[in-house]
Amino acid sequence: MNKLNGQHAVENALSSSMGCFMKGTLVETEEGWTPIDELKVGDLVMSRPENGIDEAVPKRVVNTFRYEDKEVVMLKFSQFPERNGGGGTLVATPNHPFCVYGVVTNLILEHPKFGKLGAYWKGCDYDDGEDVFAGDEGRARYEALWAFKHTPYEMRLYEQPVWKRADQLERGDVVLGVRGYYVVEDYRPLYAYRDTDQAWIQPTNLAYGWEQSNLGNTYEMVLGEESRHRPTLDWADVPNDENLLYVDEDGQRHYRRYRTTVYNIEVEDYHTYCVDYPGILVHN
Repeated sequence: MNKLNGQHAVENALSSSMGCFMKGTLVETEEGWTPIDELKVGDLVMSRPENGIDEAVPKRVVNTFRYEDKEVVMLKFSQFPERNGGGGTLVATPNHPFCVYGVVTNLILEHPKFGKLGAYWKGCDYDDGEDVFAGDEGRARYEALWAFKHTPYEMRLYEQPVWKRADQLERGDVVLGVRGYYVVEDYRPLYAYRDTDQAWIQPTNLAYGWEQSNLGNTYEMVLGEESRHRPTLDWADVPNDENLLYVDEDGQRHYRRYRTTVYNIEVEDYHTYCVDYPGILVHN
């Protein structure tokens, strides 16, 4: 962890080209929330010191950026200490830096009868059987999962926050928002859906591979007031082969990543700002 601290953290997080967010992503300003694509030079956004410590204060936007045809991913958060609840959804480029304050220590729990709970892969929380919750054992499994899902998260804070790119975030990483801490629940690639403006996504987090996730969900990718500035679920159980480009000679499937226009800002002094309603701290 130490290698990500301080200046090394920023160098690591900014080691590639500039990270950005989708049009419509909200940024916390001195007066409320403004879509990132509507911010102008001179606007005041809420910013914390680059080390992630101390309160957010207003800082001026000194530059704005717009890039076309960039790959984006979906990140989901829960509000600590809830499991999978009360957080937000962000669409960002894989290289955008996030400030991480700690890690959940009870992400996965061992059950004496049903094994690991919380890992979200086949044979862990559930299996392929239709009768997984049938009979006495099925009811016991259901009760075990219910109890697990209502077990609050526990976490360990780092001595100093660290910076990670979106594609370095792991499930259980703890970030900071305006209402306290939030937990990274998953990081999922977005794939182009036919020739529409929609995106296709796996139904669960990256613990699944294509071989285990033959169906997914499509999302409307217009972030506005009607959608609460988040992607909107359109269709469920859409076969992933709807997005198939081709199968190579080795039998590997190839898909097209969802790409869109993205935006970023440069903030004076601290070079940080807060995004989405949770106000999660990111670097510019």
